[in-house]
Amino acid sequence: MNKQKVMVSIQLNVAFLRYVTFATFGLLVACATSGTTLPSPKQAYGSQPVYNYPLNDPYAATVITVPPELKVDYSNVPIPTDRTITLFEERAIPDGFWYQRGLKYAELLQKDPAPLVYIIPGTGADSQASIMRTLANILYSSGYSVVLLPSPTNPNFIINASKDFLPGPPTHDAFDIYRLIQAIDHKISQKTTVTGHMLVGYSLGAIDAAFTAQLDNTQQRINFNKILLINPPFSLYSSIKMLNDYLYSDLPNGMDGAGLFVKRVITRFSKLSHGEEALNFENEHYLLDYYTKFHPSDNQLASIIGLSFRLSAGDMIFTSDVMRHGGYVFPKDETFTTSTNLNLYLAVALRTSFLDYFNDVLSQADTSENKSLTKAEIINESSLASATPYLFHNTKIGLITNRDDIILAPGDLESLLNLFGPNAVVFPTGGHMGNIALPAMAYQIVTFMKKPLP
Repeated sequence: MNKQKVMVSIQLNVAFLRYVTFATFGLLVACATSGTTLPSPKQAYGSQPVYNYPLNDPYAATVITVPPELKVDYSNVPIPTDRTITLFEERAIPDGFWYQRGLKYAELLQKDPAPLVYIIPGTGADSQASIMRTLANILYSSGYSVVLLPSPTNPNFIINASKDFLPGPPTHDAFDIYRLIQAIDHKISQKTTVTGHMLVGYSLGAIDAAFTAQLDNTQQRINFNKILLINPPFSLYSSIKMLNDYLYSDLPNGMDGAGLFVKRVITRFSKLSHGEEALNFENEHYLLDYYTKFHPSDNQLASIIGLSFRLSAGDMIFTSDVMRHGGYVFPKDETFTTSTNLNLYLAVALRTSFLDYFNDVLSQADTSENKSLTKAEIINESSLASATPYLFHNTKIGLITNRDDIILAPGDLESLLNLFGPNAVVFPTGGHMGNIALPAMAYQIVTFMKKPLP
């Protein structure tokens, strides 16, 4: 096989594996174009939609998300335009990452002057993630221009936008995100009129948004006037531990048992294809049909969620190690080229958890913004509690979360409510991001963004 195609082939296989394993955090479930019709762009929302999310199991909600017939109709919203920007002109990018040159983002701009919303996604995601598209649809339909960023843990971000290739701690990643936003903002200001700046993040991107906003509050180069956090972790370290444990719920041997696990999922999926030559993954009912027919246990669903997170972590760890010549999973004295045999290195990366990276790499490394932080310091600075003086009941910062969010440890929800107070909206169900495409969620997002500041 042409060696240039090897990495692409592996990346596609990882993407397919994520899809087949339901790829939680909204990374790969497609957006529906049928369902509830909301008001046309720039109209105010009418009465609050009834919260009609049908799934009470938080694991099923996280995996299945919103059934197609309950989603909002955004068929008239344009597709975001893909863009590329270069931040470090002199940066040498290994030939093995030939397809990653240039930071990739997307924009959806109003024709008339409008506020501009930057959106930060969850772990490993980019501007193409389905939740990103859902949020873009909601905001654009309500009169906002939108820029969709990659996560600082996404390989394309690490290669092109990370100053020292050490993603993870949100206080640290905020500097890279803020640098990127300023560069993009300069480009956008040359072609449209921006009447204000806002910031939205979901999952890991939500905690990234909080610390990016705090940095902006100090440097005041963008001046965000609204910041919305959707399903954030309270303590990133606690959430990472929970996600790592989920992997072993139905995979006692971890990644060693992943192959058989995925084969079992594919076999069950094939029983839903009714004799078709190939599985039709464009059919949004596949996930719901699977759940209805086979009734996977919470342990099985938890393993699916943990496996998706591990795949994203593996991509991040491998990319970070190659770029910084760290020698953690890829030999520091080797050059990563298009002819490098990746099988061994990626296998090691996929067996390396985010916790391993946290303990073995982050707590040992000197970063560009924070020198030689101890493990305890990184854990503390990766919690929203460390930003309490800035976040506490700050009227321009909103929180939307779910009472049964599976990445919140015991006591985390109460801590979030104490921190955000009257600026918090809590839905009773939905798991982790499972209800993002529901009309009631769209209503709360737009209500917060349009609410005048005192």
